[in-house]
Amino acid sequence: MYTYIDPSKNNYPGLDRGFNQRYKLDSDLSDSNGEGVYLTYSASDITDVLNMLVGKYTIDEITGKVRIISGGHCYEDFTFQSQTGNANGTRYVIDLSNMRGISEETVNDVTYVTVEPGASNWLIQQTLHSRYAVALPGGSCYSVCAGGHVAGGGYGLLSRLHGLTVDYLAGVEMVISDGAGGFTVRAFDPTDADQLNWACRGGGAGHFGVITKYYFEKNKVPPAPENALLITLPVPWSQFINSDETVDGDAFNQFMQAYYIACQTLAPQAFTLGKFTFMTSADDVMSIVMQVVYGASSGHDAALGGNAVAAITRDEAVKAINDFAAALAPWVSMPQTSVYRGRSFQLIGHPVSATVSLDTIYDLPWIDMTQLLNGSGENQNGKYKSSYIAGNFVLNESTAMAEFLTGTQVNNAVPVGADLSQTLIQIDSYGAQINAMDTDLTPLNTAIAARNSILKTQYQTYWKNYEDTSDPTTRETDIVTWFNAGYNNIHAQAQPLKSAPDNGYPLWGEKFQGCYFNYPDRQIGVNSGYKADPGDAYSGDFCELYYGTDVATKLKAIKAVIDPSNFFAFAQSIPLPEER
Repeated sequence: MYTYIDPSKNNYPGLDRGFNQRYKLDSDLSDSNGEGVYLTYSASDITDVLNMLVGKYTIDEITGKVRIISGGHCYEDFTFQSQTGNANGTRYVIDLSNMRGISEETVNDVTYVTVEPGASNWLIQQTLHSRYAVALPGGSCYSVCAGGHVAGGGYGLLSRLHGLTVDYLAGVEMVISDGAGGFTVRAFDPTDADQLNWACRGGGAGHFGVITKYYFEKNKVPPAPENALLITLPVPWSQFINSDETVDGDAFNQFMQAYYIACQTLAPQAFTLGKFTFMTSADDVMSIVMQVVYGASSGHDAALGGNAVAAITRDEAVKAINDFAAALAPWVSMPQTSVYRGRSFQLIGHPVSATVSLDTIYDLPWIDMTQLLNGSGENQNGKYKSSYIAGNFVLNESTAMAEFLTGTQVNNAVPVGADLSQTLIQIDSYGAQINAMDTDLTPLNTAIAARNSILKTQYQTYWKNYEDTSDPTTRETDIVTWFNAGYNNIHAQAQPLKSAPDNGYPLWGEKFQGCYFNYPDRQIGVNSGYKADPGDAYSGDFCELYYGTDVATKLKAIKAVIDPSNFFAFAQSIPLPEER
């Protein structure tokens, strides 16, 4: 039986918002209308809530007003959306955070490991490791839950070795419209006759219904590696600043090009996160976090898909670190000589947030290393953007990036309210097995078409509002406008032959492969009736920027069949084909 939390309850504050404090439910919700939060514990609870609501109101009255949450880590307002500026605000939240089960089911003589949407990344990895000695290549942030994370792709520190989580997803159980004004449970169907399993392999959550269970074939989940090494290498900002305090764009470009090549040739067991943070003082350092797994189970069996990868020893893992550091030696202080060795250093942002020692190699069991790196970060205001990078950096692009991170971009002054100590461009290594798992297949096994990229970016900025913060709305607008313009400037410099303003986005081609839906960004564009973020919007279809044209077209066709009334709608939900 579900639990209704009305706005007057003492546990309502906190349930009325997610991780990103920019978004919360409007203050006018009323228990007399049944508005608020519904905690569910099973698929039948969800159908009960939805059927109760459509029994009380018409479908048209509540379409687009019912939203879903599992872990609450959506970067945008897809769950907690204000009525202000939007055709629909969220009035009813179905909270799946108590649906955390990890179990087994047999369907047609095949055994599957099932994961409910409220299971967190840490619970999933811990359970799979201890119970089955396997690991899904998902994210490291412990409090992110399966609900949105898996359906959007499920990218993490093991992805270069094993691919994306959706490469192992057999399918889903989902609550969907029954076509007669109510809702029903669509059981997991291994044949995927309605193509919902395919759509949930990268298409994202919330578009078609409510995912209540993920299915992974038990014998087709990769083994967990035994051990992992971790090092954080410092990249001093001072080497990229001229004597007159201007940015040395050429020096920064040489470094970025070397980072791209080093990641391109990286062993599949290795994963890097370049945390290129804003320079707030001359002695600031950026950092590159590198993990390498090793042991008898650190390889990849081609029977799981993709390319075979031989396991590596600890010595080979150390060599991978040394080779990477040597490739970046002109810009990175080597551990043997570095003045930074052992210095305590705070890693900010997602997906890794932790305090580590610079230039010091950690050697831990893989599961313990996962716990070390599974910080969630503070619950505060945030803005995020992304791009897949398939081609190396060019001078103007790198210069624009360095200028943004030093506050010297022309015609884009840093607003007074920005917290520069929490502003960064995180550039993660991509490629390897990710690109091998679903490349040149017709049709694709997944809804992730970005399978030629070498790097993946996540632009991030955070800020807090305090009791004495004056006009927080204007402050937010100023920060987001500046941040969006910085991103657009960087991408425009990378694609000078493309037309403005669209060249301010990672257009699909030899250089970029669009954006990642799990790092959503409302500046790209929104469905009709919804409010976009400030800045020059992409003139095309935001779905095509996320998914590519072919995948976007197929997702819309599935939407038309599964949710023809567009009941499950939000700012960037998959629209019906005729609506965009």
